[in-house]
Amino acid sequence: MADWSKLPYDIIHKVATYLMAVEDFLAFSAVCRSWRSVYVAKQWHQSPQVPWLMLSGIENDSFRSFISLYRNKVYNSELPEVHGRRCWGSSSGWLVTVGNDLDIRLHNPFTRVSVNLPPKSSLRIHFGEILGWYEIIEKAFVFKKPCTSHANEEDLLVMIIYGPLKQLAFCRPGYSSWRTVKDISHTGYIDVTHVKDQIFALCGLGYLVVIDIDSLAVTDINGPQAPEHVALSLPLWHWEHLILVESSGDLWMVYQNHTSIRRRSSVESIEFYVYTFDFSKKRWIRLSSLGDHAIFVGDNCSMSIRAPERFNCKSNKIYFIGKRMEQRWPCGEVHVDLGVYSITNGISEPLRFGPDIPKYYSFPLWVTPTF
Repeated sequence: MADWSKLPYDIIHKVATYLMAVEDFLAFSAVCRSWRSVYVAKQWHQSPQVPWLMLSGIENDSFRSFISLYRNKVYNSELPEVHGRRCWGSSSGWLVTVGNDLDIRLHNPFTRVSVNLPPKSSLRIHFGEILGWYEIIEKAFVFKKPCTSHANEEDLLVMIIYGPLKQLAFCRPGYSSWRTVKDISHTGYIDVTHVKDQIFALCGLGYLVVIDIDSLAVTDINGPQAPEHVALSLPLWHWEHLILVESSGDLWMVYQNHTSIRRRSSVESIEFYVYTFDFSKKRWIRLSSLGDHAIFVGDNCSMSIRAPERFNCKSNKIYFIGKRMEQRWPCGEVHVDLGVYSITNGISEPLRFGPDIPKYYSFPLWVTPTF
């Protein structure tokens, strides 16, 4: 039998340049030590990856299931670090997690690296006593420097929307406390994204602001000037969502109306409108097409990617996780819709991956594998 470890470095490197999906890289790095050293060096351009779907946690079980659209296959991984904890996904491969002890952490389920974040006690939470531990943080975001391809924790910026007033705070690994961002609209924050080294946030009445992390300055870009269709819906009902995503250097906003919450029907009742922000005219313009991109929308983490057909990802589509609650947590039933929405014809089709039973603190989420 051939000794793969004795192949010349140049040949091993050449093989690596033909790999595309995360599954291929994992198999490549598992061949032997010399092959893994080539992978770790990553001296080639790695293709952008399609997000994986991380399913809900199972009670009394530390395993979590990940679904790859590329192979339409389920991978089970033992992750005791996130068992019983609420998780938020990201496009950088990291999860933000919080447990009933209110301990906030970063965890990369692919590299198994965990990082402690500042304690909840450093957050200024008004009326926090009315919230359960799983409701303290509404959304969490992990951004990394655009120039870095690795998942090193020192390059990360973590932001959270928290508390009943939907305040915004941020930290980096190593910070001793969270730093609060001023709410100039006094209506709370809806969503945050990272575009061309800038942080953009959407406030409650449709204000779009840019945030300078170093000076903590918050600058209003367009005032409360949401698109007409969206403005009529502000403030949002609990079945509506506004989502900011970065798309190849552009700033997009997605309006999601989950009408099935009212009619208790299916994913076919979900509708989306997508807008791009024109910085010269300071206004939102509705898009009739996503071009060669696809959008992944989740309960927290959303992202836009160029849709590689080879990864079984379709362009001009929105892959969504829709959450429906018949009553307030944790007493009511929780339902999750997984589907694909076509921008072309406005039709949704369900994504079926087998049974998934969400908990009041644990929902399916998108996370992009990074190593």
